[in-house]
Amino acid sequence: MNAAGPTAERIHEALKAYVLRGIFRPGARLDPAVLADQLNSSVTPVRAGLNMLTGEGLVETGTGEGFHIPLIDEPALKDRYAWNAEILAIALRKARMQPASRPEVEEAGNSAVRTATLFLEIGRWSPNHEHARAIALMNDRLHAARVAETGVLGDIDGELDEIADATGRCDATALRPMVARYHRRRARSAAAILRQLYRMDELPPVE
Repeated sequence: MNAAGPTAERIHEALKAYVLRGIFRPGARLDPAVLADQLNSSVTPVRAGLNMLTGEGLVETGTGEGFHIPLIDEPALKDRYAWNAEILAIALRKARMQPASRPEVEEAGNSAVRTATLFLEIGRWSPNHEHARAIALMNDRLHAARVAETGVLGDIDGELDEIADATGRCDATALRPMVARYHRRRARSAAAILRQLYRMDELPPVE
């Protein structure tokens, strides 16, 4: 059991990195045997890793269909933005912070990484740990779209600077309209973001 655990975890993380980097295009079929060969693994932990990614919404499967990367259209992307906004709004309503011990917010990395860091921090303000967990899952599911946003939307850094400043001050009141505006802007541009996403080659890493 102890030997299998680290192997399954390693394979899951490797597969997840492949997905988030855009190695596989939307709709691509994922063959466990081919992936096992690429990862120097047996098929069993690869199947386990793909099933874990299915639970995280990064991979889809169906009876007789095998595993594949989900296709995403404009309504689906808008739904993801809307759900992310709803989770953050709930977390902000329930926020309980201790300003004296507020954590530092990571500023480094590309805009997708920075957005994920900021939103996860907001989720952690909620006393309900499921809010942070839901935001972490949505960070992964929206990673590719957030990378594509940089080719569509202007002044993302300035937008994130404002959110980072309010987050650093633990100012839930100021953040509520900022977060709502952030998501409305992207919902309006969902079609253009998708066009940019489908034109892109491999995505930058999430680290």
